[in-house]
Amino acid sequence: MEILKFIRNPQEKLSKDKTIYQTLWKVVLLFILCFGSSVISLLITETLRNLEFIPEYTRELGSDVNRIRNNTVFATIVFPIIEELAFRLYLKRNNLNVFISSLFMTYMIASAFVFNTSHFSLEKYGILRIFISLSTALLVLFVYQKRIFSLNFKWLYYLSALLFGLVHIYNYDYTNPKVLIFAIIICMPQILSGLFFGYARIKYGIIGAIILHGLLNGLPTLIL
Repeated sequence: MEILKFIRNPQEKLSKDKTIYQTLWKVVLLFILCFGSSVISLLITETLRNLEFIPEYTRELGSDVNRIRNNTVFATIVFPIIEELAFRLYLKRNNLNVFISSLFMTYMIASAFVFNTSHFSLEKYGILRIFISLSTALLVLFVYQKRIFSLNFKWLYYLSALLFGLVHIYNYDYTNPKVLIFAIIICMPQILSGLFFGYARIKYGIIGAIILHGLLNGLPTLIL
C-alpha cells in the first residue's frame, strides 16, 4: 500500500494516479486511515488518562476561543488552510514555500505560546507578532538559500508531523510541566494525522492536503 510505504520511507516525489477512479479510491482510503488512526490514538490517550498513567491535560479555552473552534467554517476551511501552509507547504522546497511556511508557523507559535493570544486577533501586540514572524521567515529563507543547514526529506517530513502535532498542546494545560513531559502521547492523534497530511501534500499538492485536513476536522463537527 503506497500510503503506508510512504510513511515508512518518505519520498520527495510520488507518481501520479493513472485514473480519476484510482485517485478517488486512494483519497477515500487515505481519509479512512487518517480518521481511524486519530480515533484509535485518542482512545488510547484517554484510557491512559483515565488510568492515571498520564496527568489530566484538559483546560478551559474560554468562550471566544471555543466559539471559533466550534465554527464549521473555521474548522473545515480556515484552520486547514492556515495549518497546511504553516506545516506542509515547505515539504515542496523552494524560496516562496519556505518563506510562507516560516511566516505562518512563527506567527502561530508566537501568538499561542509567547503572547498567549489568538492568531486571529491583532489587539495584543499584533504589530510585534507580525514583525517577529517576518523577521524569522526572512532569517529562515536566508539560511535555506545559503544552504547553511539542510535536512534530508525523510526527517523533514517526520519533523513537520511532529511540529504540527505538538503545537496542538496549546489546546491542553501546557503550563503543567507533567503535561509537557507527556506531550507526544497527548498530541499523538495530531502527529499521526500530520503523517497522512504530509503524504497528501506530496501526492496531491497543498490543495489535497487542505481538503483532507478539512474533511478530518469537519466530520466530528457534522456529527456533533
